[in-house]
Amino acid sequence: MKQVIATFGLLAIAAAAQDKAGVYLFSSPVMGKTVKGAPYSADEITESLQVLSDGTRISHQSQTTVYRDSEGRVRREGPGKVVIFDPVAGFSYTLDPVSKTAMKSIMGTLVDHTKKFFVMRSAPGPKPDPATQSKADLDKLKAEMAAQLEQASAKLAARGGPPPHEDLGQRVIDGIAAKGTLTVETVLAGAIGNDRPFRVLDERWVSTDLQTALLTRHTDPRSGEETFRLTNVQRSEPATYLFMVPADYQVVSSSDAMKKE
Repeated sequence: MKQVIATFGLLAIAAAAQDKAGVYLFSSPVMGKTVKGAPYSADEITESLQVLSDGTRISHQSQTTVYRDSEGRVRREGPGKVVIFDPVAGFSYTLDPVSKTAMKSIMGTLVDHTKKFFVMRSAPGPKPDPATQSKADLDKLKAEMAAQLEQASAKLAARGGPPPHEDLGQRVIDGIAAKGTLTVETVLAGAIGNDRPFRVLDERWVSTDLQTALLTRHTDPRSGEETFRLTNVQRSEPATYLFMVPADYQVVSSSDAMKKE
């Protein structure tokens, strides 16, 4: 689990306890909460800018086209790859247009994007009975989770505690009303070897109707600025075929692919 720390609290304990029974951690694409009754299609533009100490500017831009239907299914089209999230069936599909294959995975669910904590949907089948687990296994699991909680709490304390949120009110972005918040995290002097405190800013504008972000801006002196924009928004229902695996594609299970490796 090198990408992300496990989820805090009982949720983490439950996920870890079910690991051998089919909880997939970081093995499939991850989707945010399911939103029904608010279909749309749009382009997501992500831009990053980093200015080095000698004045050199490093910039990148990427674009993804996204579709969401009234049932909450989502299709994301990026360079060379298409991902379909189907929360109704509980699976995601990663389409490779070159090999004409669709990788089928248990669909991951994003628990808290601000902290990058994830938990994945359990695979079909009976869940393990805690009564059958040995006391030593449960004690070891609890000790591991307690250590993670203590470590995370120490990191928060070193940064001055949880970052405060500021209400930025409302504004209209490309004809869509949005509510804004600003999160300011202060990294105290000495927390990561820094000789003075610095601030990390997260600005976020979310559409109440679409229940999705229209504009975000992340500013960190260590990495520069990253901006996300949702553009060319269409509120009509996307075509049904967009959320289906094409008939000429071969569906491959992610578990079968991992067995081959």
